[in-house]
Amino acid sequence: MGPLDGIKVLDLSRHSPGRYTSMVLADFGADVVTVETPRNAGSPSLSFMFTNDTWFRYVGMNCNKKSIAVNLKHARGREILYRLVDRTDILIEAFRPGAAGRMGMDYETLNQRNSRLIYCSITGYGQDSPYVNRASHDINVVALTGILGATGYRNGPPVHVISPQISDLSANCQALSSILAALYARERTGKGQYIEVAIADGMFFFNWVMNTRYLVNGEIATRSVLPTGSDQAWLNVYQAGDGKYLALSCLEPPLWANLCRLMGREEFISQHFAPVEKQAEMYEDLGKIFLTRGRDEWLKLFDEADVAGAPVYSVDEALADAHVRHRDLVVEVDHPSLKKVRLLRSPFRLSDTPVTARARPPLYGEHTEEVLSALAGATESEIEQLRKEGVIE
Repeated sequence: MGPLDGIKVLDLSRHSPGRYTSMVLADFGADVVTVETPRNAGSPSLSFMFTNDTWFRYVGMNCNKKSIAVNLKHARGREILYRLVDRTDILIEAFRPGAAGRMGMDYETLNQRNSRLIYCSITGYGQDSPYVNRASHDINVVALTGILGATGYRNGPPVHVISPQISDLSANCQALSSILAALYARERTGKGQYIEVAIADGMFFFNWVMNTRYLVNGEIATRSVLPTGSDQAWLNVYQAGDGKYLALSCLEPPLWANLCRLMGREEFISQHFAPVEKQAEMYEDLGKIFLTRGRDEWLKLFDEADVAGAPVYSVDEALADAHVRHRDLVVEVDHPSLKKVRLLRSPFRLSDTPVTARARPPLYGEHTEEVLSALAGATESEIEQLRKEGVIE
């Protein structure tokens, strides 16, 4: 039994901010139902990204969930949603602002049916921003909030990190924290509430290093002088003699001193936080020394000398690392189409209510009949009629 055992969730979203949020709720034991659009609905928004249940994104974000396919633009499809909402604790949606209201699925409407409902809306810029109608994805929000402009090499363009999609993850953090807080508040008040997640707001908040530095000191973060994206010799990437790379971070003076002694550069100890010109000089000098040994040999020396370093892995190297094996961070589940599929294990560790992979990712619309029958009270004849009318798949 998970910590959210018995909590029922409806996820109307498609992209990772909402789907990742409901995935974590499912990991915690909640009964999550994703509401898909029937593939015979002819919606221009449907593509393989949303309908291919063997695509890595679909498989990766829908473990422990059930899937139903209901056309919410159809009057009978909306009636199905209403019946499900009557027995739902949490609803997640990521429509553009105003769309839920036009379909009769806004918080005010659903709250009249279920006052205990916790309703979470996730959008790029919120419900009342000057950019309320602007489409957005991760790179757009990262750009708007100043992060992209300060990332990369000064003599080159800004560098976008494709993964992790940090703005999407910030949305997950906002949504999950708010939902769990609202569940706790409901225990005391008996009432649900509306949660607005504006992804851009979260990124301004999460980018506290750059933003607080500017607000307090007036210092504007810029792209680096050094080509690695960092202007600190103690926080940088170095190439080893075998062509592989090491990531180094010696923020604390003792760690920096340990590195300098290891490299035979004790004179650098007092220059830990020197200006960028000196940092560039030390970076170049240390870089030459790093070329004298292979990556793994340096890592062994780092561990012996207490230096904060790590290998710069490719994805396959990372997933084969001893830490991944020791912590069982990859699990294998059965899948009717893919036979066996390896997925990332949930990182949450709770002593009394452990998180497990209870069920494989569902096929598209696999649980439509089961959910309509068990949760919406639909009869066999009604389900058959709904399928004939194209309301469900």
